[in-house]
Amino acid sequence: MAPFCVNVRLQVLPERRDEFLDVIRADQAGTLRDEEGSLQFLVMNDVADPDTFYFHEEYNDLAAFEAHGETAHYQPWKGFTQSSPFKAPIEVNTFVAEGETSPVTREERMGLTAKFDAKEKYCVWVNLFPADSVLSDFRTCIAGNKLGTDTSEPLALQYTWGVTSKDTSKYSFFEVYEGEEGFKQHQGAPHFAKWEEFAGKEGVFQNEPEVHFARVI
Repeated sequence: MAPFCVNVRLQVLPERRDEFLDVIRADQAGTLRDEEGSLQFLVMNDVADPDTFYFHEEYNDLAAFEAHGETAHYQPWKGFTQSSPFKAPIEVNTFVAEGETSPVTREERMGLTAKFDAKEKYCVWVNLFPADSVLSDFRTCIAGNKLGTDTSEPLALQYTWGVTSKDTSKYSFFEVYEGEEGFKQHQGAPHFAKWEEFAGKEGVFQNEPEVHFARVI
């Protein structure tokens, strides 16, 4: 079964940063420890802005994600978000992962997450808005990029993508590499070159791509 994914971007007020980290760490730990429907929960910090953070969460399905919001360990986080700790509204994108060649399991994602402790993990958090006229070609190109990344890049750890639940013109992505060097190798791969060629054409996107870089913390 393809996982139900959540991409979150938020900007924390500097004076609330330490409190934010304490609260989200507790929620993260409780989620991974107590929720059988949870597959992954990563927290990242923007490479350039210390007050911008990202989450990537994965659950077995929508029901598991909704159950997450009812847990005891989630409530302090919910309370924190209601105390005006952010510079701007939180961005939340939910989607079902596409293009996985085998079922994503808790054991697989937990094993991958454990590896994140070994070396700096460089993440790419993206929103793309393909034009309707090129949607089929866009999806084909992305599928090829994911397949090539998953099967031929030793420093690529994760490539997750899908159309967002609330806006079918918006696609969300989450990628993880072994350090910035891993991402640079990805940029030199032949499957990425095909993507670059496609993305460079006029009229491909309805809106400008939103690309953010972060490190797992």
